[in-house]
Amino acid sequence: EGWYPSLNQGLAAAEAEGKLVLVDVWATWCKNCLVMDSTTLKDPAVDAALADFIKIKFQAEDPGASPAFEVMERFEAIGLPAYAILRPGAGPPAGASAP
Repeated sequence: EGWYPSLNQGLAAAEAEGKLVLVDVWATWCKNCLVMDSTTLKDPAVDAALADFIKIKFQAEDPGASPAFEVMERFEAIGLPAYAILRPGAGPPAGASAP
């Protein structure tokens, strides 16, 4: 429902539309990820607050394997779920390498 399944597609849309990006890094085995999906991210107030964002769901089934490892490292995520807000064209955070 309005979420891009691909980082590349979502980031390209954000660049084209000049919108902020919310990246949700998740996995099917992550209980907290599933709870966030069914509660917080379904809350009408949260949904309204994110209406102007490009939303991306990045599936990281194996956080220690590529490409999940590089994405989590770039966002300095230590576990799942992990969320990042990005500005198009801003580049990676200081000290991080692009995936």
